[in-house]
Amino acid sequence: MSSTLDLQFLLRQVQNLLDETRQVRKEIGDIRTLTLQTYDFARRVERRQSEARDDLELTVKMELGGALANLQTSIEASIGRVEAKVDALQDRLEAASPSP
Repeated sequence: MSSTLDLQFLLRQVQNLLDETRQVRKEIGDIRTLTLQTYDFARRVERRQSEARDDLELTVKMELGGALANLQTSIEASIGRVEAKVDALQDRLEAASPSP
């Protein structure tokens, strides 16, 4: 009778071990799935950061390019007005000075 009880006890223990093994395998599968999802999410975030960085760089370049072009046009217009005034003053000085 004691050998039967021992075998029954061993059977229950083996069943418990098998159940725990199945549960551990399921949890390992879940962990693997979550790890792969996390890796995919990290890759997406990196790609989006790269795209955002490229978009920001392009936006800054366009804004600076437009501002610098506007500044250049403004400076050229100011220089043109100054040159016109200097030319007019030079013409007046030449007209006012006696010819040799």
